[in-house]
Amino acid sequence: MKTLRSLVPATAVIALIAPAPALAQTDGSTGIEANVPSVLELIITQPKSASFTTFPKARTYSTSFRVAVTTSDAAARLSLADGEVASGSKKGRLAAGRKLLPLPLEARVGKSPFAPLSTPVEPQLSRWNTAVARAQATVNLRQEIEKKASGNYRKVLLVTLSSDTP
Repeated sequence: MKTLRSLVPATAVIALIAPAPALAQTDGSTGIEANVPSVLELIITQPKSASFTTFPKARTYSTSFRVAVTTSDAAARLSLADGEVASGSKKGRLAAGRKLLPLPLEARVGKSPFAPLSTPVEPQLSRWNTAVARAQATVNLRQEIEKKASGNYRKVLLVTLSSDTP
């Protein structure tokens, strides 16, 4: 199983560790203060199904991939968007050359409803409201096929982990 690993420092902050002034110590302990740099890490595994590119009959096809999220921020969100086009008829739709599937590709995490990737705003798939280390989530993709679709279909997806803090 292949994984893509990227470590993105969100801000550059130098940690400052210093003992508290001697006059402030009343119980004999030493106070330590530090600024922790903001860190985001997103690990993405390969999709489970390699056959999500051909659609020999009318039905709903699905696949999934796992992500592991590390964030030192209090709030972070995972989102998914079309990585090829910002607008137009190809947005959110699988393509084989110039041929497009009539219905958009849909995505979700967990039991949330599926959201089409053709919407103007990228769907927020999951949110973490505290710092986490390698929190696991499964991204489910679904493609409804109304009739047999010949060709080798593809779509580049942009998976993003972002912080709510500037």
